[in-house]
Amino acid sequence: MNELILIDKIEKRLKERREPVIFPLASNHRKELRQLKETNIGNLRERLRIIKILKKDEYIKKYKEHIESTLKGYEKKCHFLNDDWLKRVTKIKEIIQERRDLEKSNKMLNIQIKTDYGWLNDLNGTDETNTRREFIFNKADAIKRISNDEFENKFNESFKAVEEKIDDVMTKYEEAINFGDLEIVKELYYIMKKADSFFNKIERLKV
Repeated sequence: MNELILIDKIEKRLKERREPVIFPLASNHRKELRQLKETNIGNLRERLRIIKILKKDEYIKKYKEHIESTLKGYEKKCHFLNDDWLKRVTKIKEIIQERRDLEKSNKMLNIQIKTDYGWLNDLNGTDETNTRREFIFNKADAIKRISNDEFENKFNESFKAVEEKIDDVMTKYEEAINFGDLEIVKELYYIMKKADSFFNKIERLKV
């Protein structure tokens, strides 16, 4: 049975003029049917989530070496930039200290100064914490982040299409409950229970 074709047919039936419902649904029945809907829709969403996780893992395994090759030299660059920063900060501190010594030698201690050293005071001490600019390279995190971004760019539309189909079923199920059409509710319930057509294409996705 092709669930996707059935859903389109159900939409047409929901729009058709219908005879008055002989046995209208009581509020407690509607509540129970909605609970069934939430459970089954939740199961569909969870199945889609798990498929996406597995496909992402598959993508990482397949392209890990290629991504890793693009990151070659990053750790070395980080060390270089960190060392260079420390050297530059040290030079700046030396220049500021020379300026302080110059002011002191010119007896500038008892004269009003319009502005002070402000943030440059942070450079005066031996503690480099306040002036540190450090690059950190974590190869595992970088590979995971890059592969995740690539996967989303390539395959997000496919997963989004399945999510839209699930939302479509949920909407029609709710409409059928509101109309009191138990026959359509039953059909949609079993479509959700056996929703293989929703996932066949996504499970066969080649990463």
